[in-house]
Amino acid sequence: MSIEGGIPGHQQRLVCPNCGKVFFAWRPDELPGQKVKCYFCKHEFADDAALRPPPPVPIAAEKPPAEAASTAAPANPPTSTQ
Repeated sequence: MSIEGGIPGHQQRLVCPNCGKVFFAWRPDELPGQKVKCYFCKHEFADDAALRPPPPVPIAAEKPPAEAASTAAPANPPTSTQ
């Protein structure tokens, strides 16, 4: 979590592919694929997180909770035999 704005994320050590210098950049958790600009030569590049495909969505997360609960309920409630 950043101190300045409360944005969840972390600092990452990066090496510029253009000039080869090492620098640190803030990587927010919400936008891991955001491009980075080198502090020294101003070359903009995509780091390894930006080049990875997004993680697959779990099957349970695809349905809304109300719809998932309604499909799990039995179709006919049991009746009493009194």
